[in-house]
Amino acid sequence: MNVRTVVVSVIAVLAAVGLVSMMITSPGQLVRQVIFGVITTVIILFLLRLFMQNRGGGNRREDRAYSKAVKQSKKRHTAKTSYKPKTSRSVSFTAKPKKKAARRKKAAHLTVIQGNKGKRGSRASSE
Repeated sequence: MNVRTVVVSVIAVLAAVGLVSMMITSPGQLVRQVIFGVITTVIILFLLRLFMQNRGGGNRREDRAYSKAVKQSKKRHTAKTSYKPKTSRSVSFTAKPKKKAARRKKAAHLTVIQGNKGKRGSRASSE
């Protein structure tokens, strides 16, 4: 057996003996202690959540940008998947198919950085 297992077992047995003896001698005090423990635990958890929520890690701007990107992505996805042409049989045979307007892509805002490849020597001989 592991030392840790023995220590945990001894503590569990002592807790059970104390609980049984308290139930026999003074059950009212046991109920008060349990209620006090539950209230204390609830207060500590509430305070921890309150402080952890306010702390936030300082990435509020990034979080807003991420949520905005998610909304845009969802909007595009629903716009692509929700388009279903409604055609009846009589109209589909007589109507001419419409050409889709070619959408222009937005220009990517990229900058080309010129390198100095001509000035560099080979790396193997640069010792």
